[in-house]
Amino acid sequence: MKIFLRYFLSLKLTVTLLSLSMVLVFCGTLAQVDKGIWTVMEQYFRTWIAWIDLSIFTKSESVASLSLPFPGGFLIGSLLSLNLLIVHAKTFRIFVTGKRLIIGLIFLLLGFILTAGVILGWGSAPIATTESDAFWRVLFRLGRGTLAAVILFIACYFLYKKRAGMVLLHAGILMLLIGEFFTALFAVESTMTVREGQAVNFIDRSQRFEIAFIETSNPNFDRVTVIPAKMLKPEKEIKSDQLPFNIYVHSVFANSSQPQLITNINGFSADNYPDYKSIGEKFFIAPTREVSGASGERNAPAFDIELLDKTSGDSLGRFILSLWFYPNFVNQIWDLPNEYSLGSKKFKFYLRNEREFTESISGNPYSVELLDFVHDKYEGTQTPKDFTSKIRLINEGDEVDRELKIWMNNPLRYSKRTFYQSGFLPDDKGTVLQVVRNDSWMIPYLSCMIVFVGMGAQFVWSMGRAKKKGSL
Repeated sequence: MKIFLRYFLSLKLTVTLLSLSMVLVFCGTLAQVDKGIWTVMEQYFRTWIAWIDLSIFTKSESVASLSLPFPGGFLIGSLLSLNLLIVHAKTFRIFVTGKRLIIGLIFLLLGFILTAGVILGWGSAPIATTESDAFWRVLFRLGRGTLAAVILFIACYFLYKKRAGMVLLHAGILMLLIGEFFTALFAVESTMTVREGQAVNFIDRSQRFEIAFIETSNPNFDRVTVIPAKMLKPEKEIKSDQLPFNIYVHSVFANSSQPQLITNINGFSADNYPDYKSIGEKFFIAPTREVSGASGERNAPAFDIELLDKTSGDSLGRFILSLWFYPNFVNQIWDLPNEYSLGSKKFKFYLRNEREFTESISGNPYSVELLDFVHDKYEGTQTPKDFTSKIRLINEGDEVDRELKIWMNNPLRYSKRTFYQSGFLPDDKGTVLQVVRNDSWMIPYLSCMIVFVGMGAQFVWSMGRAKKKGSL
């Protein structure tokens, strides 16, 4: 009776959590009508408590600003993992003793070591070239995961006997949940934009932003002061010792419209538009709803700020900063910084993606030089067939100077980052590389093979029992 009750309670909890996850996925899908996919991910899935906007169910103005708390993706995933661990701790106990226990523990330790080695990339080349075929690269990764899975299966067989397959299967599912949790917390997506003949030593963080004030007064060097966007809250004043003025934030736009010349807008009324200086005097920018990103569109945040005199607090000018004006956001079609002068000091300032300078594991800086970019199309059409970037990887501190090739589905792996061919600049004058750092990227390969081995063993034993009973 106790065993039945334990299974019933566990199954009931599992079904409840899975039902909650389905509701969360449904709400998150509806929310993407009005919000970008990354906003939805942070609000619904990569959080402990999700706040579900009631406006996703109805457009009534009475509930437009209301939201309800709901278990978030992190909470549901953690409870599922905890439930799985508790069930195994109570149900799949180790009853073996003597030599069988010792052998099982030895193989378990060896399996853990191999698993850690696969995840951490032991034995992998420090610079993973992209010359090999994608099929064999994937097969090699699955092979490494299979080796670890077989060792773990042997350990489970000695410890759990014919329940080993079920234990291993659930362990693989648990590892997959844990891997997604670490990916959500620590994975970083960025881009690197490089023109032919140019060497670049920084990447643009995809979902993080900053305002960069570039003082251009000194002819020998530009001094850059960076204000992270997370500090810029509506109706908040920002003070910095590196700047001769304070910054007051009027409003923040999650997405802004593509800039239009004010002179091209019929019936434009300055009465309903702030008195912006610099770029805002020429271009019209307005808040607009977020895009999901599913069609390749990207959101362009914007900040409505005012510069204030540090002593008197008087206004020095109001400016609109949109990501549209940052050259790397628009594939270097536009380069339109706001400009301002205070006495002898001259400034250019952008809203841009948070910039991260490239460093190898040893801490030495490195750069990527684009030697040649090739954009092949299907004959007689404008349909892209292939993009290829021939690059030169330069790291003087680590004595690295190599020519490599990156093309579709054939990335470069270096210094815990993966460089994918993502896009190109107009007239094929340069390349856009998607740069991803995800230290847990091997966990899905490993988890799949652990589940595969466990499921295969369980299937074979189930077939054997069915044959003995004469049901086959």
